[in-house]
Amino acid sequence: MLRIISGKYRNLKIEEPNLKITRPTTDKVREAIFSSLQFKIVDKKVLDLFAGSGALSIEAISRGTSSATAIEKNREVFNVLSKNVAYINDSNLKILNNDALVFLEKTSEQFDFIFIDAPYHEYELVNKTLKTIAEKDLLIENGEIIIETNSVKSIIIPSGLRTFKAKRYGRIDVLYICKDE
Repeated sequence: MLRIISGKYRNLKIEEPNLKITRPTTDKVREAIFSSLQFKIVDKKVLDLFAGSGALSIEAISRGTSSATAIEKNREVFNVLSKNVAYINDSNLKILNNDALVFLEKTSEQFDFIFIDAPYHEYELVNKTLKTIAEKDLLIENGEIIIETNSVKSIIIPSGLRTFKAKRYGRIDVLYICKDE
C-alpha cells in the first residue's frame, strides 16, 4: 500500500498495482518532488502520464491543484487507478485508460505541471513524450515537467525545453524541465 503524504487526503492508503511492469514512486521521492513544488501547484492544472496507481495525481489534488488528469494505458493498472480515485471521489481528478502519446497527439490543452513516470528503460518513450509536449506547446509558460528515471543520460531534452534542476535519490533521478526562454 502507498500513502498520500500531505494535504486534504493525508495518510490515505491507496493500492499499488501488483505487476512487475510498474514501479510506484516511493514516498521519499514523492515527498521530495512535492516539497520542491510547495505551493506552486495550488490552483494549477496537472497532467500525470503513465499514472500507475495515481499516487502523483492524488497527491497533487490533495495539495490543492485545481485539476489533474491521469493517463494509464495498461488495463490492469488502470483498474487499480480507478479504485484509488474512487476512494477520494474528487471531481477535479479525471482518469483515462489511454496511451500517453495518443492522448498528447489529440489534446490541445496546456498544463502547468506534467509528470512523466514511464517504466524504467523506456527511454525512447520518454523522449517521444517530451518531443510531443514541446512540439504541441502543451506546457504553459513557467510550467514544469517532472521526470522520474533511472538514467538521466538516456533522456534527450528537445529544442524548446531545458533542464533547470536534477536530483538523485538512491538510484532514482528526478529531472525538472521548463520551457527554454
